[in-house]
Amino acid sequence: MNSATPLIFRASAAQRAVAVTLALGCLLVAGRGMSLMLQNFPKIWYQLKLAQSQSGESTIFIWLSLIVGCVAVLIAGFVLILAILTLMLIEGTQVLVDELEITVECPLLPGPLARRLGAGRIPWKQVTKIERRRMYFVLRGETSSNKPGSASKEIKFLLVDELEHLIFIIMERSPNLKLNS
Repeated sequence: MNSATPLIFRASAAQRAVAVTLALGCLLVAGRGMSLMLQNFPKIWYQLKLAQSQSGESTIFIWLSLIVGCVAVLIAGFVLILAILTLMLIEGTQVLVDELEITVECPLLPGPLARRLGAGRIPWKQVTKIERRRMYFVLRGETSSNKPGSASKEIKFLLVDELEHLIFIIMERSPNLKLNS
């Protein structure tokens, strides 16, 4: 394959649509839960004050319902943030393949966060391992060993359309790729 322009691999339209649907579902559930909690909070608080004003009334279940409601809202917010982050990763990640290197870009995220989540580039000669780790596909590359403090680089991506084609290109172009380990 000789090409002057790089090949670009992205998630398919169906994969992106599923990610949007899941993110919107999480947004609706979190919004509904937050509105229910805000609606019922004054009623629960009134019951708590009423029970405290009467001697001998136990308020443990009222406090427990308040705490469980707040924890549920926090968990829903956390899941919503993860769903939006996953949506941004699926929607924005591009794997660029050219003659010299493989590059993973995610322009929707800030640079440091994108690098932490897998953006970067590895020249073909440095690619040593490809693996599936949790939900990511990971490419590891070893930097030249004559430099002090040399470390391995890794790039990650979630989903791409024509994944088999991309894997075959990686296997074809990487002379130092180890498939056994």
